[in-house]
Amino acid sequence: MGVPDELASLAEVQDGIVTRRQAVRCGMSTAAIRHALGPGGQWQRLAAGIYATFTGPLTPRHRLRAALLRGGAGSMISGGHACRAYGMRYVPDDAPLVCLVPVGAQPVPLAFAEYRRTSALPTPRLIDGIPVASPARAVVDTCRGRHSLRTVRALLCEAVQIGLTTHALIVDAVGDAKWNGSGLVRLALRDVQAGCRSAPECELRALLRTSLVLDEPVWNGPLPATTAGSLIPDAHWRDARVVVEVDSAEWHRRGGAERTEQRRALYAALGWVVVPVSPWRLRQEPAAVLAEIEAAVHVALRRRSG
Repeated sequence: MGVPDELASLAEVQDGIVTRRQAVRCGMSTAAIRHALGPGGQWQRLAAGIYATFTGPLTPRHRLRAALLRGGAGSMISGGHACRAYGMRYVPDDAPLVCLVPVGAQPVPLAFAEYRRTSALPTPRLIDGIPVASPARAVVDTCRGRHSLRTVRALLCEAVQIGLTTHALIVDAVGDAKWNGSGLVRLALRDVQAGCRSAPECELRALLRTSLVLDEPVWNGPLPATTAGSLIPDAHWRDARVVVEVDSAEWHRRGGAERTEQRRALYAALGWVVVPVSPWRLRQEPAAVLAEIEAAVHVALRRRSG
């Protein structure tokens, strides 16, 4: 017995993935399903009651579809897979496949998917035919269970920096929940609220807050009273006219070295002192970095008052 036309059409819509219940509803008998999965058939079993109607290799998308079918009505993809669907780059490789389901749902577990029941399902967005959670919820779900503050900072900063979501929406998505990693999220959110746009900037802020002599700088704000409206340094002290910029190796690989030289020349022409800092030095030589920044601000203030 061949595959009924109705089931074939359904499989086409579902990336070749169907459930046993769908197959039976479309007219396939238990014997026909068993034959399709047997040595001479063209199907393969992904999990109990979930089948791929082809014998080729499985892709991540096939597992996403299987997770949604197991989750049932109202389910959607969240976590790292949703973040990647939104184009985010700093998603941990080991981020699990998270599927959100209504609070009353009880899907049978899958080896390759993690189900999270919630009474406050976000409005899904359809990306390439897959329903995914809002960016704020996707980022929060990716952070859940994380133990690295750097990873959490990178995720939150990227989501806000590229305009996927806002600080306020992430705060709402976290709510009052206390799960493993929620404290790191709240800590990183304070950095984002201050104006930090990357994990290294958050690390710089944490370092500067240990200083006994430095005030909080302006983070990613335009320089005051200049015609250089495009100059928005990572951090600056207005009274001292000192700028700190975090220069990553990635920035230079992407052709940022020439633009950095131009910016530095413009800073100098406007009377601003620039202290460049690399992420490596922030992590390996924090005391030396802090001393250099403190000295630069101190000398600049003394000159301006003298």
